[in-house]
Amino acid sequence: MNFLGPFLRINTLNKNNIKNQFFYLSKESLRDIVFNSKCGVYIPVRDLNSKSFSKIDINTTKLISPLLCVYKKADAKLKMKEGTLNWNESKVKKEITISSNAFMTLSLLELSDYYSSFRDVDDNKYALSSLYLTLCKEQLEFYASYFRNKDGLFVDKKDLTDPMQKEFTFEDKNNKFKFSDQAFMMVAYFKYSSYDKGEHEYEKFSLDILDMFTQFKEEIYNVSFEELNKICLALNIFYKYSGSEKCENLLLDFLDLLVEQYNTKPTLIINAKLDHSCMLFINCTLMYNNTSILKFKDTSDDLYEKLSKLYDSEKGILIKESAEKEINYTSDELVLYMYSLILYSDFNNVEDNSHMLQDIFKHQILDTGIILSWPDSPPLDDAEHYRNFSLRSDDLLHDDDFRMPEVPTPDNNELASVFVKSMVYNKRKESFKQSKSSFDSSKNMFIFFLTTFFRNQE
Repeated sequence: MNFLGPFLRINTLNKNNIKNQFFYLSKESLRDIVFNSKCGVYIPVRDLNSKSFSKIDINTTKLISPLLCVYKKADAKLKMKEGTLNWNESKVKKEITISSNAFMTLSLLELSDYYSSFRDVDDNKYALSSLYLTLCKEQLEFYASYFRNKDGLFVDKKDLTDPMQKEFTFEDKNNKFKFSDQAFMMVAYFKYSSYDKGEHEYEKFSLDILDMFTQFKEEIYNVSFEELNKICLALNIFYKYSGSEKCENLLLDFLDLLVEQYNTKPTLIINAKLDHSCMLFINCTLMYNNTSILKFKDTSDDLYEKLSKLYDSEKGILIKESAEKEINYTSDELVLYMYSLILYSDFNNVEDNSHMLQDIFKHQILDTGIILSWPDSPPLDDAEHYRNFSLRSDDLLHDDDFRMPEVPTPDNNELASVFVKSMVYNKRKESFKQSKSSFDSSKNMFIFFLTTFFRNQE
């Protein structure tokens, strides 16, 4: 008989539940995408034994098609095949965006940290730690081999590989490159190097990119507000991993410029660039936490005050200022907004924004269907279902630390557990309409990394 739970279900949703649910969604969805979706170039099962995966029990880990890179888009509608729901391999957009792949690898590295805590608790979960590291090494080597232009810079590509040929064929999508793409790849190579001290070339490669940022500092001063914001986020994370003084100096220069640009037109930036207002808040919060420079605390406080005013307490949702009848929200800006509230609460040790978090999570994340499905909770005999993985009955975690019961699972609605790209709010009807049921790797991989990174910082 299934566990029925209490007759009267009292709403216990709070900040920690929300963080735990986002983390659980991210790690389970990422595992499904990386191992089962075939949404990208992957290692065929027949080739696994010839690679370093041969030491890993493929059957135990259900290692079917580990991705070497992830494609830009895919259909999130699952197909039933031989009694199992599968991704539709034929409906993918065979383009590779550098940022998506950097965030995928970074997420896996963060999850390797998480699964390393299962040592002497659960051998299968502990094995995922080394599995993810092995896969990340394969991915990083693949990126360096195929996703750079003639100048050695990472650029977006199109996959023109003939399925009948063994050789990979990629074509530059355009001649442009983004400094932010180089920055997040720099972070990924450095993060991997911290696990394998014998692989000095990964650290050297990463530090070469950091030197490039120093060399081209004057050019970077002229990039857009959005691009500079992304670069600062990458440098903040790199500094967290490395403690590099050179990185800190660059970050101080770039973030100073960002704050200056924000201070010249704060209201305009908040209204027009909500996602980057939230990213700037996160950058300033992380920077103040690392350096104790009050200017960044003052900016983050000012940003928080303006951002929190976008919350409509009567409707229980975040409403961007707009003269249009409809307001568009992207999935990543909603998650960035929520993590801005969470970080403010965590770093300032206050809980007075909990009602905002609960309302937005319920009304704009769950009820709108911006997440197509949610992985089912782990079974009661799974160590993850217990505080500190103790398997003791008094440490049993409630299901609302993993998911809310009203959200469908992939088995219920045959949709992958991913965020859709965006949704629209009709102000007159006071209703939301989601975009089509597709998987956008740029949005999802960024969200997955955000949730895994902040979970590991606690």
